[in-house]
Amino acid sequence: MKELNIDSTPLSERIAGTIRDYILKGRIKQGERLTEPRLSKLLGISRTPIREALRILEMEGFIEIFPRRGAVVTDVTDKDVDEIFILKVKLESLAAKLAAEHLSDEDIAELEELNERMEKFADAKNVSILIKLNSEFHNLIISKCENTRLAKFLEALLRQFKRATAYSFTEAGRIQRVIEEHREIIESFKKRDSEMAEELMAKHIQNGWQFIKSRVSGEVI
Repeated sequence: MKELNIDSTPLSERIAGTIRDYILKGRIKQGERLTEPRLSKLLGISRTPIREALRILEMEGFIEIFPRRGAVVTDVTDKDVDEIFILKVKLESLAAKLAAEHLSDEDIAELEELNERMEKFADAKNVSILIKLNSEFHNLIISKCENTRLAKFLEALLRQFKRATAYSFTEAGRIQRVIEEHREIIESFKKRDSEMAEELMAKHIQNGWQFIKSRVSGEVI
């Protein structure tokens, strides 16, 4: 895999990180329009990398880009989080159970590498990279469930989930716990224990759910 380096992070990703941080901290509000001229003035940079940054944030679920209207910060409530996680716990734990029977030794080694790279960037709390690596970790497991319909359901669900995921990578304690939980899941795959994989994945997702709820309960994210 290509090594990610904080110092060589593209300008557009650094800009996306700044805007994301503004949204998480409430400096940029839900439903607010993000025009390129306004962001250019706010951040003191040209519009080209801002355009790329907005595409990154759209992929992460923080904004939605409309023709002729521009980018708008999406609304996500604690009810939305509950609805997403109820499905995620059931479906992704099932995917992990099925994947335990199909993951090769090379796949498991790749999961370990992804988790090690997450640990490398944990201290820096580089949210953009952590979200990317975490998505790759979970997507690899899902891709090995050998159930096309389940994988498609989860793909659609995870697009809505990325926004909530960001909260898990803004606090050092939770980042380390995510990494530890990933290690436990990997061990279950090494043992080819599908029941354990299902149980650990469900626990992992529930822990993330409770953490995010503790941060946003009763509020709009």
